[in-house]
Amino acid sequence: MAIEFHHWPSKVANILVYVTLISGNLYSTFGGDQNQDSPYDSKHKSYITPASFTFYIWTLIHFLLGGMVVLQWFTDKIDQAVGWHFVMASVFNALWLALWSSGHTFLALIALFLATGAVSFIYYRLKDQDNAETLLEVIFLHLPFSLYHAWIFVLLIINLFAIISPIREEGPSTFQVILSIAGLAFIASTVIGYIEYKQGDVAGALVLAWYLFGVFDQQEQDAIHWTALGLGIAVAAYTLKPFVFRLVGRQTGETAPLLG
Repeated sequence: MAIEFHHWPSKVANILVYVTLISGNLYSTFGGDQNQDSPYDSKHKSYITPASFTFYIWTLIHFLLGGMVVLQWFTDKIDQAVGWHFVMASVFNALWLALWSSGHTFLALIALFLATGAVSFIYYRLKDQDNAETLLEVIFLHLPFSLYHAWIFVLLIINLFAIISPIREEGPSTFQVILSIAGLAFIASTVIGYIEYKQGDVAGALVLAWYLFGVFDQQEQDAIHWTALGLGIAVAAYTLKPFVFRLVGRQTGETAPLLG
């Protein structure tokens, strides 16, 4: 494949914001002073906060996005799908990380909402375009944004609950338990959109299951703990729908093997 220099300003910008984003995550996790918050083990907890290991899905997303910023030099399909929106998403994501780490959770929510908008634009543009033509496009273009879209949606809800229903020393009130279960059910219900929309998105749906199992591991309140497990199993099972349809020979729009 020959190197494509068309749209080089946006391609260079993608590299710069990618390096900035991954550096910010590494610094907030392993650097800084001990009073600085980490996105992987945050002080801003609620009753739907998952276990810290759940957040290491960022490692996979960052790796795949790294492949994207390399692959963009060999095909213009990435620029056509991503444009400058990856730059916008990365800038707002970095801003969210800075605000979240410094304790400004409400401002962080606003930044994350803007980042979600930019990621969603890329995600739905990819869904509306033709399917990937090569395995590299599947792995380093469609897959990272499937994971990113689902995960940033989860983060948005986590951030919201950190504001409206934070952890209390005396334990959750009845209202907080009900609210938390409603929040988990809302997140789980979005699996329908990931599987049913267009050709389906198994990767995005699995992110939801991963998150719910993380909540099951983290939360000790019985109702929340077991609800998260039940919803996680339900989401994981629903994710198998495209494969079941394929096995029984039904040719429907949900038969995508991994993502839309």
